[in-house]
Amino acid sequence: MKTPLFCLVSLFAFSALAAPCRETAESDSTWVRNLAFEFDDERPEDAGVLTLCLGDDPTPVRYFEIPRSVWAEFRAAPSKGAFYTAHIRQRYERVYGIDREERFDSPLPIVSSVNASAAFNEECEPVVLRGISQSRHSIYVAAYAFTRTRIAAALVDAAKRGVRVSLKMDVRQAEHPGAQRILDLFRENGVSVALIHTEGDYAAMHNKFMVFDMRGVVTGSYNFTTQAQVVNWENLVWIESDEIAELYKQAWDAIVSD
Repeated sequence: MKTPLFCLVSLFAFSALAAPCRETAESDSTWVRNLAFEFDDERPEDAGVLTLCLGDDPTPVRYFEIPRSVWAEFRAAPSKGAFYTAHIRQRYERVYGIDREERFDSPLPIVSSVNASAAFNEECEPVVLRGISQSRHSIYVAAYAFTRTRIAAALVDAAKRGVRVSLKMDVRQAEHPGAQRILDLFRENGVSVALIHTEGDYAAMHNKFMVFDMRGVVTGSYNFTTQAQVVNWENLVWIESDEIAELYKQAWDAIVSD
């Protein structure tokens, strides 16, 4: 096993500099309503975001990376419902619900120098276990999938020594038999469990991170599963920073079911 690579990094995040252009279109369809398209007028080659409502549901559905040519055809189509079904519905990634900016007021941008380590493939689990074993006060877990018994046992041990351990996990992944055994173990041993339900065919609680004692974070592609540990190509980053830990805790707090 290779030794994780340690480095000093600066994390930067920038918000958009200009508001996007917005166009709307009338629809006589009772199924497809409130059509709107947002794009960057200074970058005509870029795709945009299509927003619409379906039926009587007032909650918007957003489709991403819609070519502007497709939007032009959609606006001109005599039947908006037929065009949507044939050319948009299953062809583009979509999200059901309000925009993240409407429900999570991030303090970004932030610039912070942090101590960090990077781990890959079989190196990932030892980094996670180290963070759990060193925690003394709190561990906040966001997991898309969780079936790895070794990590689960470490979290249970932490809870037994008085650490507050709280988990939020995607409800669909919780249906896996291996995940159900893990969740039963957590509930029996004082680990708080919240299953996150999201609407829409493409929506999921896809985060994979842990916040330790509000001082450190592990995050990356690595799910807390045996498949991630022994089969997949994976990466994980350990970040030692009070500021970044606070941001991830705010993100964890914002994770709620639709």
